[in-house]
Amino acid sequence: MSDLYYLAARLRAMRAQFLSRRDYERILALPDLPSIAADLRESPYGHHIDSTGGEVPEAARIEEALRRNVSQTLARLLAFSSGDCAEAARLVLGRWEVQTVKTVLRGLVSGASPAEILSSLVPTGLHDEAALEEMCRQADPRALAELMATWREPWGRPLLRALREYREPRDLAVLESALDRCWVEHAAERLREIRPSPAGSDGEDALSLFVSLSVDTTNLMTVLKEVEDRIVPANRRRFLLPGGKIFDGGALDRIRESPTLAEALQEAGRSLFRRHLAALPAPVPGVPFLAVVERRLDSVLLRASRGIARVDPFGWGPLVSFLLDKLREVRNLRMIVRARLVDLPEAELVHLLILEY
Repeated sequence: MSDLYYLAARLRAMRAQFLSRRDYERILALPDLPSIAADLRESPYGHHIDSTGGEVPEAARIEEALRRNVSQTLARLLAFSSGDCAEAARLVLGRWEVQTVKTVLRGLVSGASPAEILSSLVPTGLHDEAALEEMCRQADPRALAELMATWREPWGRPLLRALREYREPRDLAVLESALDRCWVEHAAERLREIRPSPAGSDGEDALSLFVSLSVDTTNLMTVLKEVEDRIVPANRRRFLLPGGKIFDGGALDRIRESPTLAEALQEAGRSLFRRHLAALPAPVPGVPFLAVVERRLDSVLLRASRGIARVDPFGWGPLVSFLLDKLREVRNLRMIVRARLVDLPEAELVHLLILEY
């Protein structure tokens, strides 16, 4: 386990670069984007903000700096990881990568420009900026799938197969479900190959818990979207993923049968997610309520991975919690930037941030 000891030591040092709760409070109190950019220049993001050349809006400057910082941080982590450590990092980053591909797909379908799509991406360390730009420049979902197949990405062939069904009625859920299922299958295969670290109190190590809770949150969000949009699928299990820890098919069916989203959330709250779902705020105009729900579910995964990291500081917990915390930080900062662009009040913005868990 010497590789894990080395990894844990490096991650402890890298954690010192994370923003604190006090840092967030200071940034939230700033009046505008120039003030936020000036504040971030005094943080680990400062070098990347200053290296963004040209006359660009402050929002674009900050977002590009965030992308560069994440890309550099994750590339550095992968560079000093080897063997099982590298495979474990790629397993977690694969989930992040699926979200990146989904974002590109949504942008292509909506007709967004390559620059607009790129600005919405959070790098995973598995692709550099040039590769992300190439993905955003594709003409349509088929071109993206063919590009990824050419690159021998695991998502290429599943996307190409799903495109046969996507033709009519062009439901993006078909493509997104194919990506999710591909990641679950690859994750399960990697879990069998990576040596486990000591399990947490519930019998799972951090990696297997990350996979199972990721499946649960994905399945729950799928069902909640069906309830919100009043979709009655012909095949209830079609878009559900295997391997969840909390919700079996029966539990998801009970949530799906709820007449309203509020009642669906109440039914979903009869689970490990009880505390986080019970504290949901009332819906407010201009803020997608399911986005707030998704952030609360993300905090469950963060809390679970940090708990295992404390119990087993030389297992996979520190790696999983570090990667999730880095994603949390970047998402928080991007949400603050975008909230300033649309003058979203802080009282509503905080529901889209994960500051504590």
